[in-house]
Amino acid sequence: MTEHLSSCVELVVVDNASGDDVAACLSAWPGPRRFIALERNVGYGAAANRGVETAAGEGVVLLNPDTELVDASVPELARFALERRALAGPRLVQPDGAAQPSASGPPVGLWPWIGAVVPGALQPARIQARTEPWRLTRTVRVAWLAGACVAAPRDVLLALGPFDPAIHLYGEDMDLGLRAARAGTASVFCPGLARVVHRGRGSTSQLLPEGPSELIARNRRAVLRRAFGPRRERTAQAALLLNLGLRAAAKSVIGRDATRDRAALGAALRAREIPALPGPDGASPVRGS
Repeated sequence: MTEHLSSCVELVVVDNASGDDVAACLSAWPGPRRFIALERNVGYGAAANRGVETAAGEGVVLLNPDTELVDASVPELARFALERRALAGPRLVQPDGAAQPSASGPPVGLWPWIGAVVPGALQPARIQARTEPWRLTRTVRVAWLAGACVAAPRDVLLALGPFDPAIHLYGEDMDLGLRAARAGTASVFCPGLARVVHRGRGSTSQLLPEGPSELIARNRRAVLRRAFGPRRERTAQAALLLNLGLRAAAKSVIGRDATRDRAALGAALRAREIPALPGPDGASPVRGS
């Protein structure tokens, strides 16, 4: 990864009690560096918060450990975020180059229903910008960015938290984007500016050997319930179930593998026990039912 970075870039590495010899790897970096070794796994969001607090620069790029820089574009992403005073995200791709869903439209309201009944690949660009903006090739404001790579001004992140430590794993990126929007900070998808390989879920295979789908579904409901209330969250959940059901059925009809869609649908159907997250003021929890 580091061969695409200038040695003037500061690397801040937070080891979430991994057991790996991270310090030895970091020692090879010729530029400024900081290493934080946590005694226990506090979750991705809380560990990332420690890194943001420790960083010295005005601009910060949050990177998952299972990402790979393929060129020198990420510093450009940081400069864009500083200029716009926004959260900025690159195009995330699989190791084979296939695009990942790295940016999302509004999770409540009319747009999730439109996205459920009209396949994203068939939608005109103006609709994709509100349903599946990760398919676009132009810079566009979105509801939230995948947390695998997010650039932002450090002070903006600090004002936001940035992540809610109550969310141990999965959903913290959606929550960050929704809270940022309420605070007047935009989330911007920049597919033409930067590209990052994201191998996906490499750090959770041992923690969740049965798979993360159900945890993702529960946390998504918890985040939406806190942000929009129980009624709008339940409506958003219905739109998601319709989306996954229609997608799985369509793939089965045309002979494509629908295993992942059926698994996601099953997980969403089982996600009835919604975690209680602290309320927006940090006081009273918003509970599921």
